[in-house]
Amino acid sequence: MGLANIKLSMYPKQYPILVFTMAKVGSLSVYFSLKKWTRKKSIFHIHSLNEEQVNENIKLCFENNIYPGSKSPVFLINRKIIKKRKPYKIICLFRDPLERNVSAFFDAFELHTSKKISKYNGDVESLKPFYYEKLNHYYPIYWFEKQFFEATNIDVFAYNFNKEKGYKLIKKDNIELLLLNSNVDDKIKEKLISDFCDLKEFNLKNRNISSTKEYATYYKDFKQTMRFTKEYLNQLYDSNYAQHFFTEKHIKNQIEKWSE
Repeated sequence: MGLANIKLSMYPKQYPILVFTMAKVGSLSVYFSLKKWTRKKSIFHIHSLNEEQVNENIKLCFENNIYPGSKSPVFLINRKIIKKRKPYKIICLFRDPLERNVSAFFDAFELHTSKKISKYNGDVESLKPFYYEKLNHYYPIYWFEKQFFEATNIDVFAYNFNKEKGYKLIKKDNIELLLLNSNVDDKIKEKLISDFCDLKEFNLKNRNISSTKEYATYYKDFKQTMRFTKEYLNQLYDSNYAQHFFTEKHIKNQIEKWSE
């Protein structure tokens, strides 16, 4: 019996917790912090529950000599939790679409540019074609329809969302969901997650932070110098995703900040 299988059988009365989010929204910080503060819960970290897509992504990583980062057993989660309709909890974070995209581009720098960051000798300007041509720009704005709804049958856009507070608790059938803007203050996150997961104590320790990575200098310069067309920005911020989760003020500020 595999480790994940053992974890699911050891604590039958504890709801499994899925940190189920799109990539590059701070989910690893939540996942590893939860693992530290609880020993009697089955906790998993995933970006998709579509096994075919997960396998394709793993194959793509290996084809490009990149070790895939996610290790959660999606097939096991589907078989032991989802298909059996067992009660479980989901923590789902989301992030400003443009900020997520820039972070995702650098996090998979080698995949997008075919070069390790340590071997890259170009300037930031030379990265623009790679960003425009290689990145899946629409991943964040369609993730809830293409990944989350397909797996959970929860349409998050059907629920009112307080954009100022930045979080929402949803219960549907056998699922309890904490929907959370990654920009919410860490102290508020800690309280929300602690209550949601029935923990007496919980502290969030941030990790996988772009500003501490090998590409940090390029990442910082890219954000300071890169500007986008109004058409591109409107495609992101006129989306159902951005309009549902972010205030008019935030969207206006982002468009002004990033416009050419």
